[in-house]
Amino acid sequence: MQPPRGRRILIVAHKSVATPALVDAVRRRAEAGPCSLALLIPDASNPAVAAWTLRRARRMLTKAVGTPVGGIVAEGDDAYAGIAAALRAGEYDEIILSTLSGPSSRWLREDLPARVEALGLPLTVVAADAVTA
Repeated sequence: MQPPRGRRILIVAHKSVATPALVDAVRRRAEAGPCSLALLIPDASNPAVAAWTLRRARRMLTKAVGTPVGGIVAEGDDAYAGIAAALRAGEYDEIILSTLSGPSSRWLREDLPARVEALGLPLTVVAADAVTA
């Protein structure tokens, strides 16, 4: 199947993959024009759990936004390394990083958004309860 022409968006999420804020952010991208969406589960310390999460999340997002969502499970449990590997393997125009909010977010404690932003692509950080760009 040929992906739609337009923006290529890498969605990065794990525990926050089914949040309304992420669905809303992805839906807005899909409604803005043709896009190709890929969901990355970047810290797959348990590959079986990550694969299960990816299958369910892809179905949910595809249904919610009306656009097919591809999927990637990273090797290992380092989220930054998984994101960097996905960017080396594919071409993307934007990253949406979905994280838990506040002190419960390991990604925020590790300053993952700033590290990902340094990779040079536009980044939108979506917290479980809010959106910032």
